[in-house]
Amino acid sequence: MMKKMMVTLTILATTLGLAGCGSAEEKAGQDKADNKTSNQVQKKVETKKSDLNKEKIMDSIAITPQSFQAIQDDSINTDTEQLVKVTVSVKNNSKQETGISSAPFFLKSKGKKELQFYGEMNEFGTTIAPGKTVKGDIYYIADKKATTYELIYNPSAVTNEKGGKQRKLTWDLGVLSK
Repeated sequence: MMKKMMVTLTILATTLGLAGCGSAEEKAGQDKADNKTSNQVQKKVETKKSDLNKEKIMDSIAITPQSFQAIQDDSINTDTEQLVKVTVSVKNNSKQETGISSAPFFLKSKGKKELQFYGEMNEFGTTIAPGKTVKGDIYYIADKKATTYELIYNPSAVTNEKGGKQRKLTWDLGVLSK
């Protein structure tokens, strides 16, 4: 019960932090987002073996990765100049409101290299009413050498939970076609 409360409070704090932007910042952020959209060319990525659309449940939260795409973005300053976008659907199966954000989601490439979040576009964070579902996009800077990817949901990593076994959900997102 205490673990559940800590995870919920952490997610709620993250959500409130994201909601605290002023209107001038929102307008500047929207202008920046509009510019980024014009610089992006989205391509659907075909996967071979994959857990896409496979629902997994932890603490009455049902999570389903729905899509996995490579996005070319010439505005980012990396050697890859490419992002990976994962779209997830999250359903609250409990009888009380709960929170969700991009913070406990991690993307690893083959060799278990953890990919860096692309923070400017990661605005996925909200509360979910009982029985309701939300959908969000999470962005990572791509690994040029990666061929397969794995999505991990690990709320224990966000709360810095020590001792005991860390619980997490894992999906094999498959191979990116080039």
